[in-house]
Amino acid sequence: MGDLVLTVGGATITRSRRGAATQHHVGWYLAPFFDWLATRWAHLLHEEAFAWPEKSDAVALIACHRALERWIGAKDPNGRARYRDVQAWYSRHALRQAADGGLFPDLFIRRISDDIELSWSASPPLFAPDGFQFVVEPGHARLSVDEVAAPLWEALQWFASRPPASLDETDRGAWRALCGKIGVIPTLTNFDFDAAFVAPTLLKEVREAMTRAGRPELVDEAICAGRPYVETFSPAVAMFGGINPNLTRADISALCGAIVETAGGSDSRRLRELVHSIGNGPGVPYAEGYSLAEMLLADLDLPGRSDWIDIRDVVRRFEIEVHEITLHSDSISGVAIAGEDFKPSILVNTTSVFNQGENGKRFTIAHELCHVLHDRNRARRVTHISGQWVEPSVERRANAFAAYVLMPRDLVVRLFDDKNNDPHSVIRLAQTLHVNETALIEHLYNLDLIDDVRRERLRNQFRYEKRDRRAEFLKAMEQFNWPAPEGYRFDRDEANER
Repeated sequence: MGDLVLTVGGATITRSRRGAATQHHVGWYLAPFFDWLATRWAHLLHEEAFAWPEKSDAVALIACHRALERWIGAKDPNGRARYRDVQAWYSRHALRQAADGGLFPDLFIRRISDDIELSWSASPPLFAPDGFQFVVEPGHARLSVDEVAAPLWEALQWFASRPPASLDETDRGAWRALCGKIGVIPTLTNFDFDAAFVAPTLLKEVREAMTRAGRPELVDEAICAGRPYVETFSPAVAMFGGINPNLTRADISALCGAIVETAGGSDSRRLRELVHSIGNGPGVPYAEGYSLAEMLLADLDLPGRSDWIDIRDVVRRFEIEVHEITLHSDSISGVAIAGEDFKPSILVNTTSVFNQGENGKRFTIAHELCHVLHDRNRARRVTHISGQWVEPSVERRANAFAAYVLMPRDLVVRLFDDKNNDPHSVIRLAQTLHVNETALIEHLYNLDLIDDVRRERLRNQFRYEKRDRRAEFLKAMEQFNWPAPEGYRFDRDEANER
């Protein structure tokens, strides 16, 4: 038995009260805690992706508890399988999995890029005695990997160096077995740690692609002696982290090739100065996306007298290259590469449904520009794939940034006739701004230029108008006996439909 005290940024997570008595520690059997820590070490400190589709930007504590509640009552096979996946993720990241009957706090530890997120609540365990409560405000923090991993590793080493006194032979054997688990940790390789961040089969393909390209160092990290964990992921690992699509070998080679092609370059002086001035770090999605876009437009003195934002010219000012690539996967919309030892580049996947017209490509370029400017890791670089698997808050902020850069409030207010309810006025404004009508409608609502009733009315009008265009097109095809174009999709932009 022993006492465990956990403190995060000055908040003592283990502080509790029962009646008038308070204590800062958890007093209980600690072998289960050290066993959990040693067994889950690689995933605890390196796994970012949830084991379920998580569309919110909630911290791990909220997201995991919500997923457990959502799936615990599932009666269908898929639902039960999902619950097992959530439970398995919980076992790797929730401190209470190590309690073994102790009154441990509700704390989650999760990797996010090159940070560690810690999130906690004040809720007591279900079996806590009457009157017991944790005395801590619910909260969360993001710290460097070293700030979390180093003290946990120090604790494991302390446990392995001090055999408890007065143990019988069975307990001594259990202690030696646990020391054996701890002893394995320094022998783990960067592949062992990376495989918690990137799906192992995908990671193997990436490593092979980098080897074929003659740049295996771009997928390897240096692990310092006495610090058995990855502080900063390599460029290739960072790019593919959390991605679980069925990428073809050709797609993996193309994306790895993009890293190789840009390696050895550097940010332009203007881009470097801008990144340095705005700093780096996590943010609140919508509000911060708009705020960051305002800062960029002010720096560039845009929109000026122009009626639209030429985003391709914006990225040229920062010497960011834009390339179109064609992947087999349509789940990847774009890629951002920039930072130390990389030539800043944006890749636009022409297969993505979001990039079928120039307006969609413009939005993707603006979206990736946000990643170039604001989503660099602790090595001051970014190798980022945009898609449905990425941390939702990161993508939502980039979407908000893109919307505001392409449709700044001053420009929209100057051009928008808020008294005209004719949907054709929205079409004309969208054409002027070079954006899609649906994106414009949502942005007008977010800017408080239309209310929710008018937004819904416009949504419906454009829904019906799209159906009408589709019906007219089908009628014309039938009348003139036209064959359907190969790969034709009715959700492409109006120019393609014509």
